[in-house]
Amino acid sequence: MRGCGRKGACRDQSKIANPLIRLFVCDIDGCLAEPYRPFDLDALQALAEAAAHAEEGSAAPRLTLCSGRSYPYVEAMTQTLGLAAPVLFESGGGRFDPAAAQVAWHPDFTDALADTLGAVRDWMAAELVPGTALSLDHAKRTQAGLVGPNPEEVAEATGRVRRFLEKRAPALRAFATEVSVDVLSPRLTKKQGLCWLADHLGVALEEVAYIGDSEGDVEALEAVGLPLAPSNADEAVRHAVREAGGHVAEGRVARGTLAAYRQCVARGTEDTPAAA
Repeated sequence: MRGCGRKGACRDQSKIANPLIRLFVCDIDGCLAEPYRPFDLDALQALAEAAAHAEEGSAAPRLTLCSGRSYPYVEAMTQTLGLAAPVLFESGGGRFDPAAAQVAWHPDFTDALADTLGAVRDWMAAELVPGTALSLDHAKRTQAGLVGPNPEEVAEATGRVRRFLEKRAPALRAFATEVSVDVLSPRLTKKQGLCWLADHLGVALEEVAYIGDSEGDVEALEAVGLPLAPSNADEAVRHAVREAGGHVAEGRVARGTLAAYRQCVARGTEDTPAAA
C-alpha cells in the first residue's frame, strides 16, 4: 500500500482488492466551490442529502473535507453540508470535530515551525503585497499564505516565494493555485493530513476516496484507495488520478464531486453481499 511515510501514522496498509470506501474526502476549492464565485447551492444540497444516509456498515461512505483553507471557512462549509465526521483545514495542519466542537493541531506543528512561518509571512507582507492586489491569508496558523484575484500576480509571487524558500527556508514547500500560494512543511501536506485523519478514525487509506483538483492534491490522491478528480482539475491532476487507477468525473466542481460520491455509493452497493 502507498503509505504515509511515517511509522505508525495509519493502521495496516496492506493492499485490498476493490475495498469498500468508508470515507469520502473532498477538497473545497475546485471541488465544492470556486474562489470569488457563488456556490452551486443545488449541488451542495444534493451532496449533503446523499451523505446524510452514511452510517457504519452502509454503502454510503462518510463525507468529510480536507482543504487548504483556514478553519473559519472549513467550519462554515462543514455546517453547510451537515457533516458529522472530523474535517481537516490548512491541508491537515488542523482538525475540527463538529460533533465535539473541538479543534486539534497536527503533532508535527511545532513552535520552531511557527516561528519560521512567521518570518515567511513578514517577508511576504514587506516584499510581495505592496502595490498588488495580493493579501496575506491572515487566518492561517500552520501555513504562510497569499491570496489574490489576479492569476498573473499569483504566478509571479509563487516564483518569488519558491526562490526565497530555496535560500532562506529550504525545508518548506510552496503549493499554488490560480488564486493562492501557500508555504507549509512537507510533514503537514494533505497526504500527511489524510494519514492523521485515517488513523484517528481507524480507517485504512485503502478505504478512503479523495477528490482533488490542483498540485497540492497529487500526493494525497496517490496515497488513497480511490483517487478522484472533477473534470475541471488540472491536467497533471487528471493524469495522476488515471495513473493511480482512479476516475475523473464528467461534472465540474461540486457537480463532479456529487457524481463521484454517487459512484462510490453505487460501487459499495454492488460489493455488498445483498447485491450479489
